[in-house]
Order: sequence, then C-alpha cells, then structure tokens
Amino acid sequence: MLKQEMNWSEELHNTVVKSLVTSFGLDFLLFKDNVGGDVDTVHNARQNIYATDRERIKKEQNSKYDSHEYHSHPNYIKTNRQGKIDHQANILKDAYTGKIFAQHDKKNLDHVIAANEIHHDQGRILAELSGTDLANDSSNLYFTNETLNKSKKASSMSDFVSKLQNELTQTRQEIAILKQKKSLTDQEKKSLEKLENKEKANFNKMLEIDKKARAKYERTVNIAYYTSSKFAKDVAYQSALSGFKMGTRQMLGLIFAEAWFELRDQFPSIYANNKYNFSIKNFLNDVSNVFNAIWERIKLKFKDFFNSFKDGAVSGALSSVTTTVTNIFFTTQKMLGKMIREMWGHITAAIKLIFCNPNSLPLGQLVKEVSKIISAGISVVCGTAIYSICSQLFAFPFGTELSAFCSALATGILTLAFNHYLDKGTLPQKIWAFLDKFKDKYERTLDFFKAVNAELDNYLKELARLEFNMDTQQLASFTLHLTTTNNELERSFLLKEEVTRRGIKLPFEAGNLESVNSWLKSL
Repeated sequence: MLKQEMNWSEELHNTVVKSLVTSFGLDFLLFKDNVGGDVDTVHNARQNIYATDRERIKKEQNSKYDSHEYHSHPNYIKTNRQGKIDHQANILKDAYTGKIFAQHDKKNLDHVIAANEIHHDQGRILAELSGTDLANDSSNLYFTNETLNKSKKASSMSDFVSKLQNELTQTRQEIAILKQKKSLTDQEKKSLEKLENKEKANFNKMLEIDKKARAKYERTVNIAYYTSSKFAKDVAYQSALSGFKMGTRQMLGLIFAEAWFELRDQFPSIYANNKYNFSIKNFLNDVSNVFNAIWERIKLKFKDFFNSFKDGAVSGALSSVTTTVTNIFFTTQKMLGKMIREMWGHITAAIKLIFCNPNSLPLGQLVKEVSKIISAGISVVCGTAIYSICSQLFAFPFGTELSAFCSALATGILTLAFNHYLDKGTLPQKIWAFLDKFKDKYERTLDFFKAVNAELDNYLKELARLEFNMDTQQLASFTLHLTTTNNELERSFLLKEEVTRRGIKLPFEAGNLESVNSWLKSL
C-alpha cells in the first residue's frame, strides 16, 4: 500500500502555528503559573509559599506564643499529677535516659515537639487546629530530668541531640575533673549533677520518641487539612477553573489557526486581483470574501472545536489535581506546572484514542498513533524548557515574543522528527509489524482488500493518463452503449472489445475470471 510522502514544509508550518496560538501564546494569557501551584498545601505553607492571600493573611495574624497557655492545658496538668504519684511510688522513668527517678531527683514534663514550634507551625495554622491541644497530646508529653528539659528549651529534638553529641567529650572531661577533687562546693555538686544528667542521655531513645511524636503530629495535621471541606472546595474550584481555561485555550487556538490557514490560502488571489488594478472597493470586497470563507471554515469544524474544548477541559482539570498532589510532597516550580499541564493534554488524547479507537485501528497502528501523541507532548515539554531558558537570555524588547517563536519552532521540528522516526524508523517498523501479527482473520482480510483497492486506484490513475484517441462523438457513442447494457456480461464483452481495439495491455486476461483472481492474489 503506497503512502503519501510527508510535506515537511506544510507540516512544520501547521505545527508551529498551532503551538504559537496555544502553548506559547494563549497559554501565557490565560494561565498564571505560580511556584507551588494554585492550591495551598501543608508542605508549601511550611516553606512560606501560599497559593491564596487568605491563608497568608491568616498566618500573619497568628497570635503570639503564650507559654502559660500551653502549660496550663488540662492534659498537661493531669499528666503532671499522675507523674507526681508515680514519682512517689518510685516507678516514674526518665524517658530520655531510661533511668528510674530517685526521690530527690527533679523531674520536668517535656513537650517532645516544642510548644513554641507547634504554635508557629504554618501547617498547623493552615489546618486550623488548636496548638495547645496538639502540643499537649499524650504522644508529645514525656518526663525527663530538669537538666535536659531546660537545656532543650524550644529546640527540635534532632538539633538538641546533635548539640549534646558535640559536647559529649567536653562533658566527660569536666565530670572527670570534678570527680578528682576531694571535696566539692554546693555549686560544684550541682554542676556535676547536671553534667551527669547530660551524659546519661540516651540519644537513640530521644530520637525514637521524637520520631513517634512527629509521626502522629504530622498524621493529625495532614488528615485534618486534606480531608477538610476547605481543601476540597479549593481543589474543585481550581480544577474547574483550570479545565475551563485549558478548554478555552485549545478551542480558541484551533479557531485562530484555522483562520490563519484560510487567510494564508487566500493571499495569492487577493494579491493577483489587486496587483495591476487596485481599488479600495475591490480590495474591501476581497477582504470581506476572506472573512466569509473563514466563517464558513469555522462552521464546518464546529464539532471539532467543541470536542477540543471538552478534551482540553478534562486535561486541564486533571493537570490541576496532579499539580496539587505533587505539591503535597514537594514544591513545583512554574515551568514544572506548565509541563504537567501540557503532558496531560496529550495523555488525555492518548487515553481517548486507546479506549475509543474511532478508526478501528489494529494494535500496531494504534500503538503507533498513541506514540505520536505522547511524542508530541514530549516535544511541547522540551519547547517549554527552551522558552524558560530563552526568556532569561532575551532580556530586551520583544524578547518574550522571540522566546515564544523559538520555542514553537523547536516544538514543531521535534514533533516532525519524532513522527518521521515512528513512521519510517527501522526499529519502530519492526515493533508495529510484530504487534500487527495479533490481528484476527477479519482484520487481515480487511487489510488485504484495502491493499487491493489501493492498487486498483493506482492502476485507474495510470489508465486515466492514457491517450484513447477518441473524438467527442466516439466517446459519447461508447458511453451510450456502456450505459444501455442490461447486465454485467454485456458490459464485460463491450469493455473487452474496446480494450482489444485500442491495444490496451492489462495485467490479466479480460473475461477470464481465473486470470483476474490470480492477479488479485499476486498483489
């Protein structure tokens, strides 16, 4: 089956125009990509990155830390009372050293995650949770000696442990010096006790306690925020808005592209009509005809525009959700947000082709077309990266427009290169041929007749180029005889006679059914 060679110039023009009016034109008018996306997340809030002014203002209006408020919480008081009872019963254990408190030891109830840290945690503020409740949860309250508690202050456990580890050698040296003395002053006894309490710290236990406390704290904050109606409403709103913008972009982009294609086709006739005999009236009439032609072209493709809007809306909504989910774990940059949007546009088209397969393509051809769609998405992503680089380099007037053109041109070239490779590359051809082996007998029969039909079309084209040497009357007479025959047998005799009379060489014997079948099988 003969394939028409690709018109590289025309394809490049079409691809560049469509890229200019969608990805690198309307996209930057309709979308405003932000670092961190369009929906607030706990991760981004802790990086002081907010998608909405509402949450930024809420963070700025957070009240000052009040130590008394955190240390007068009912559960803090209750835990302290129980600790006093256990201390008197000689069963209270120092969580950070693993030792049982002696009666004369001074104990403190420590917030594993510092109350000050929880109060100023922007994730907690975003989730609208009570800082005093979180800080005084039982998982965050542990007894330790007064030395460690006061040394820790508002530091995180990891920082505090690092500090103790760095000071450990010096601490042991100071302990050894004090123990060498025959007698100690009251101040030296207190210093020795503090140093020994620091030396007894079990770093692994401390870090393990902190890990468990933070795991529960993070789980509480994340569940509270990500299951809240506030988050759901923000995601739904931004998804719908992004879907509408993406659908509008795709639809308007196609309309503008079709308008340009029609205008380009009409340029030669407008120029020819006004080259030697220019008048305003004729020129305006030509322009009016062009706009009418554009309108007719748009009306004919209205269904395509509507489908483009629907597909764009779906991909826009999915890209918004994907960006939001990504920002739960790490902060996306502006370029990554655009790349996600562009890839979803092509992924949606690929999924639609896979599940709908409107042209009933065999497996090999279906995979090839899906590969072309994905490769086009990769081309746009590469074009987006080039735009980002060029926009930084071209810091001069019209630099943005030049960046958009370079990006669209690169996208067009890459798209054509990918398509050519998928159509003509040795490895892809082997893959498509292998996948096509899985066709059923009906598909193979259909392919056979398609090939036969293509060969017949080519043969008829060759016949059309032959000179029959008939005048008008002879041609009219032959046509009349042909149309007045009553059955196929008479037509075959008439055609055979004319072929013989004109000396036309056929690849089969006219009137011989076996010869015809043999020729068809050889195709």
